Amino acid sequence: MKRSIVSIILMVLTAVSVASLLTRRANASIVVMTAQLLASNEVPPVTNADVNANGSVTVTLDTVANTAQFVWSLSNLGASSIILSHIHEGPAGVNGPIRVDSGISPATAIPVVNGLAGFSRSGLTVPADVMQRLLAGPSGFYFNVHSNLNPGGVARGQLVVATQGGGTAAPTLSEWGAILMTLLFIAAGTFFLVGRSKAGSLAAAQAPAMLTGHGKAIDWKLLQKVTLFVEAAIVLALIALRASPVDVMGAVTAGLVLSFVLHLLIGRARRT
Repeated sequence: MKRSIVSIILMVLTAVSVASLLTRRANASIVVMTAQLLASNEVPPVTNADVNANGSVTVTLDTVANTAQFVWSLSNLGASSIILSHIHEGPAGVNGPIRVDSGISPATAIPVVNGLAGFSRSGLTVPADVMQRLLAGPSGFYFNVHSNLNPGGVARGQLVVATQGGGTAAPTLSEWGAILMTLLFIAAGTFFLVGRSKAGSLAAAQAPAMLTGHGKAIDWKLLQKVTLFVEAAIVLALIALRASPVDVMGAVTAGLVLSFVLHLLIGRARRT
C-alpha cells in the first residue's frame, strides 16, 4: 500500500515537471515591437509645417489575449493636434489598410504643446489573424500618426521586434539537463519500487531478474504504446506553442522518461 502511494506521488511529480516546462513556454506571451517615426517616411513625404516631425513608438503585444499597448511620442510638430494613430499593414513606401486602431479620433484629439505630443493606451484589440501576421513579419506593418495638418499621416515607421518572451523564459539547455536528471531519478525510483518483491529478504536476489522472467518490470509493448501517446501529445503542444529547437529536444526527451515511468506504474497496476 505504501509503495502504491509513493508510486502515485512520483507519477504526479513527473507529470507536473513536464507540464511546468510547457507552460513556461506558454507564459512567454509578450512581444515588444518598436518603430522610428519620421515625416519623411510618409507617402507622399510631408512638406508643410510638420516636415521635421519625428519620434518613436513602442507596441507591446500580448499574444495570448490578442491585445496591444501603444506608447508613442513625437516632437517638432507644426500641427496643433494629433487626430489618429494606427498600425497599418504594408511595406515601406506603400500606404496600407488600418489593422489596429489606437482609439484616437478627431473628437478626442491629442493636443500638441510646444511641438510635442505623446500617447499611451493598453488593452487595444488585435484580430487573431493580424496578430499571426504581425508575429510572422513585423516589417510588413507600419505605425502611422496623423495630425490635423496632415490627416493622411504626419510620421510613420516600419515595426521591428525589440524583445520577445516577457514573463518567464523558455528553459535553457542547462535547465533542461537538470530537469531530465530529476526525471531520471524519479524513473529509477519508480523502477525500484515496482520491481521490489513483497519479501524484502529476496529483493536483492530478484533485482537482476527484473528485466526477464515472470517478475519483469519492463513491458516493451506497453512501453511502446505509452510512448506513442505521450510523445504525440507533447508534439501537438510544441506545435501549438511554436516551441524553439531547444524546447523540442528537451520536451521530447523528457517525454521518453515520462513514458517509461508511466508504463511502469500502469504495468504494476495491471499485475495487482
